[in-house]
Amino acid sequence: MAIGETIGRVLSGDDPNKEQRAVEREARKAAKKQTNATNRYNRNVYKTDKKNEEVFREYAYDTAITNWEYGKQIQDYQYAQSLAAYEKSASIYESQLGYNEQAVSLAIGDNEAALQDLALQQAFQREAMHSDLMNEMQTEGLNLLTSVKSAGISKLEQGVKLAGIKSGRRFGNESIQQNLNEITRQNTFEKEAKFVEGLQKSGKAALGQSGVSRAKTLQSTASESFRELTALSSSLSGSRKKAAIDLLKLNVDSSLAETQVGLNLDRLALDIESAKNKYELAINIAQDEVKYNNKILGANMQSAINQMGRNIQQIELQKMQADMQAEANLNLFPEELDYAPEPQMQPKRRFVEPEELDIPIIPKGPRVATGVEAAAPIALTVAGLALGPAGGALNSVLGGAGGTLFGTGAAVAGNLTSNLNLIGQNLGTLGNVLRN
Repeated sequence: MAIGETIGRVLSGDDPNKEQRAVEREARKAAKKQTNATNRYNRNVYKTDKKNEEVFREYAYDTAITNWEYGKQIQDYQYAQSLAAYEKSASIYESQLGYNEQAVSLAIGDNEAALQDLALQQAFQREAMHSDLMNEMQTEGLNLLTSVKSAGISKLEQGVKLAGIKSGRRFGNESIQQNLNEITRQNTFEKEAKFVEGLQKSGKAALGQSGVSRAKTLQSTASESFRELTALSSSLSGSRKKAAIDLLKLNVDSSLAETQVGLNLDRLALDIESAKNKYELAINIAQDEVKYNNKILGANMQSAINQMGRNIQQIELQKMQADMQAEANLNLFPEELDYAPEPQMQPKRRFVEPEELDIPIIPKGPRVATGVEAAAPIALTVAGLALGPAGGALNSVLGGAGGTLFGTGAAVAGNLTSNLNLIGQNLGTLGNVLRN
C-alpha cells in the first residue's frame, strides 16, 4: 500500500517536502555567508596580529633600550652615591680612629699625671719625714747636749765639791795636826815649865831647913811636879785622842762625801749614757719610722704604677674595641657592577594562518517518505527475495545456475555489486527528480 502511494506521488509530481527543502536551502546560504564572513574576519585578525606583533616588537625593543639606558644612569648614580657614602664612612672612620687615639693619649696622660701627683705628694711626704727626722735628731741632740752639758756642769760641781772635800780633809788634817802639834808643843812647854818650876821648887826646898820638913817639902814638890806633869801628859794624850778622833771623823766624813761625789759622778755618767741611749733610741725609732713610711710610700708607688699599667691595658682594650666598632661601622667599598646585558630584539613570533572554515552541513529536517526513502524498503525486500530461495528459483527459470537471483559462488559478489550499483544510480536519479 505504501509502495503504491509512493509510486503515485512520484508519478503525479506532488512534493510534500518542498517547503522544508526551501528552508534548508536558505539555511545553507546563510551558513555559507556566515562561514565566508568568519573566514574573512579570521584572515583580517591574522594580518592585524602579524602587523601588531611587528609594531609591538619594535616598541618593546625601543622601550627596553630606553629602560636599559635609564637603568645604566640609575646604576651609575647609585654607584656614585655608594662611593660617596663609603668616602663619608671612611672619613668618619678615620676621625673615629683619631678620636680614639686622642682619648687614649688623654687617658694615659691622666694616669701619668695622677702618678706624677702621687710622686710629688710622696716627695713632699718624704721631705716632711726627713724634716721631722732632722727636727727629731736636732731636738734629741739638743736634749742630749743639754743633758751632757748639765751632767758636765754637775760633774764639774761634783769635781769642785770633791776638790773641796779633799781640800777640807787636807786642811782639816793639817789643822788637826797643827792643833795637835800646837797642843803638844804647848804641853811640852808647860811640862818643861812645870819641870823647871819643880826643879826650882825642889832647889828652894833643898836650900831650906834640913830634916823632915825639907824632905817633905821635896817630896811634896816632887809629887806636885809629877801630878802636873801627869796632868799635862794626860791632857796631851786626850788632845791626841781627840785629834785622832777628829781626824778619823774628818776622814770618814771626807770619805763619805767623796763616795757621795763618786756616786753622783756615776749617776751623772749613767745619765749621760742614758741620754745617749735615749738619743740613739729616739733617732733609731725616727729612722725606722722613716724607713717604714718610705716602704709604705714605695709600696703605694709600686701599686699605683701597677694600677696605671692595668689602666693602660684597659684603655688599650677599650681603644681596640672602639676601633673594631668603628671598622664594623665602616661601609664596604662599593663594587662597580657590569651593566645589564643590552636588550635584544625579541624573536619573531610564528603565526599560523587561520584555517578556512567549511560551510557547515545543514541537517535535513523531518520529511514525508517519498522517492528513495519510500523505495528503500522495497529495495530491501527485493534484495531479500533475490538473495533467498525465491531468487534462486527465478534464476533457474531464467537459465541461471540457481542458488540466488544473482547466481552462486564467487559470481554472487560481482553480480550483487553491479546490480546494487545500478539500483543506487537509479535511486539517486529518482531522488534528484523528487528534490527538484
